[in-house]
Amino acid sequence: MGSGLEYEAKKLEARMSECEEAFGKLRSKAEECSRALRELESGSIGPEELLSRLSEFLEVISEFEHELSHLYSSAASILAKLKMVE
Repeated sequence: MGSGLEYEAKKLEARMSECEEAFGKLRSKAEECSRALRELESGSIGPEELLSRLSEFLEVISEFEHELSHLYSSAASILAKLKMVE
């Protein structure tokens, strides 16, 4: 029976890999923001530099959310196919 579950398994693995990559970028930008906050506190950078890093952080949050939405869609697709298999 061609239920498409093998395809869904591969798609789920690919989506998870994309989420892991996006999360790695998110973690890196969060660490940069933490450093920037400390650097602003110590006076080694100005507010403009902190704002720039926060902007980059928000951008990667958006990218992570996008990849996470793909993962959610994959899960919903799997549920729909499981109902068809029953």
